[in-house]
Amino acid sequence: MTEATTPQSRAWSRKDVEASLRSILVRSLAVQEAEVVPSAALVRDLGAESIDFLDIGFNVQQTLGVNLQTTDIRTRMMAWASLIQPTLVEIIQEQQGVTVTADELRALDHAGLGTIAEYLHTTKGLPVHPGTADELGGALVQRLVKDFAALGFRVNQVDQEDLLALMRADLSARRLTERTLDFLTVGALADFICTKMGPRVCD
Repeated sequence: MTEATTPQSRAWSRKDVEASLRSILVRSLAVQEAEVVPSAALVRDLGAESIDFLDIGFNVQQTLGVNLQTTDIRTRMMAWASLIQPTLVEIIQEQQGVTVTADELRALDHAGLGTIAEYLHTTKGLPVHPGTADELGGALVQRLVKDFAALGFRVNQVDQEDLLALMRADLSARRLTERTLDFLTVGALADFICTKMGPRVCD
C-alpha cells in the first residue's frame, strides 16, 4: 500500500502552483478567475481585506504545504509607511551627520524628498546637490527591501523605482501605504510560494 501524497511531499510545477493559487484567490475573495492575473494587486484590484489574508494563508498551507504569513506581510507593509520619518532621521544622521527630528520631517511629508533636502540645506546647513534627494530615497527603498526580505518577500526593481519616484513627490504615510500594498500582487505571491517550496517546484 503506497503512502498518500501530501502537499509537502508532492512535486509541483510552476504552472500547478499558479493554478492552485488562482483557485484559492477566486474562492477566498469571491472574484472571477479572469481577474486573477499576475499583475493584479490583492488589495487594490481584488479587494482583499484583513480577514481574507487569514483565509488565503490557511488555504495555501492546506493546498500547497507552505506556511504563508500573508497577514504578517500585509501588516509589515502597512507599518513600514508609518515609520518612514524615523527611518529617514536615521539615514540623514548616518549619511550626512545631521541631526533632525521625525516631527520636523513629518511637517514636510506631503512635499517629498526634494523639499526635505532643501529644508535640511536651509535649516541645518546640509550641502545639497542634484542627487541628494535620490540618495536619501535610495537608502529608504533599500531599508524597505531588506525589511521585506526578512519575511521572504522580494520587491522587484520596477516597484523599487516606482516607490522612489513617489517619494520624490510625496512621503505621506497614506500614499506610501497604498503603494507598498500594491507590491502584493498575484505574481509576487506565486514567486513567494515557489521560493518557500524550494526543490519541490520544477519549471
